Amino acid sequence: MIKKIKILFVVNPISGNGKQKKIGLVIQRYLNKDKFSFALKFTKHHKHAEEITHKHRNDFDIIIAVGGDGSVNQIGTSLINSPTIFGVIPAGSGNGLARHLNIPLNFKKAIDVINSYKHPMKIDVAKINEQYFLSTAGTGFDAHVAWKFSTAASRGFLTYAKIVLHELFKYKIKKYKLEINDQMVEIHGFLVTIANSNQYGNNAFVSPKSELDDGFLRLIIIKPFPFYYIPLLIFQLFNKSLLKSKFVDHYIIKKMIMISPSQQVQLDGESIIMRRELKIEIIPNCLNIIGNI
Repeated sequence: MIKKIKILFVVNPISGNGKQKKIGLVIQRYLNKDKFSFALKFTKHHKHAEEITHKHRNDFDIIIAVGGDGSVNQIGTSLINSPTIFGVIPAGSGNGLARHLNIPLNFKKAIDVINSYKHPMKIDVAKINEQYFLSTAGTGFDAHVAWKFSTAASRGFLTYAKIVLHELFKYKIKKYKLEINDQMVEIHGFLVTIANSNQYGNNAFVSPKSELDDGFLRLIIIKPFPFYYIPLLIFQLFNKSLLKSKFVDHYIIKKMIMISPSQQVQLDGESIIMRRELKIEIIPNCLNIIGNI
């Protein structure tokens, strides 16, 4: 008798539009029961996904995050250097990591990826001070928007887009000090993003050349620009040509130090407060994950 692979699905019931509340029925219908056995746990409070993962990561072969980028961050970073395989069924507002991995947003098709997978891929994870992120981190406009989004009454892409448009013309450019390759650089930045994956989510490709397994991070800086360039920058963000802009600087890095004027940081879309000195580095090939690339 073939031993079944044990999967734990950790579900955030309030991410995105909440359709994942019925994920149990979808899993029961479409997951290959000859290959897998499964259990289902719903998160009940902030950081609960992290607690569940730490408690059960030795009890299951695979742990799947069913939620948005916040849940993905909590579960994925809890499996760093663990033999337990990580997977994603995207159910959030942005789904940045899932989109990079070509995981379908449709639940049935996402489960089909799990059914057909044979070997996990190993990906890099980034560290910023004592915290980890899988996709992107930032201290500029993206961090400001993440904070506004965290306080909004509703979730979803439309809410996010409204916040971006509302805050775009009010945001004040900040000055940053960077230590890159033993050189100190001072820059004024509208956006200062460190990317491991290629996008924030919703196919907004802030770092289109990023790969999850190349051992490098990419620093993307959008410098001050005239307001009439906003439509072009938005267009370039979504058609993978942002790096061609004369208002964008791009660095390939393994580590760096940043002195930020603000303590507000976004990690995989989640708004947090950190100290102003940020030490950033890549941790290569430390997470086993189910991808579709």
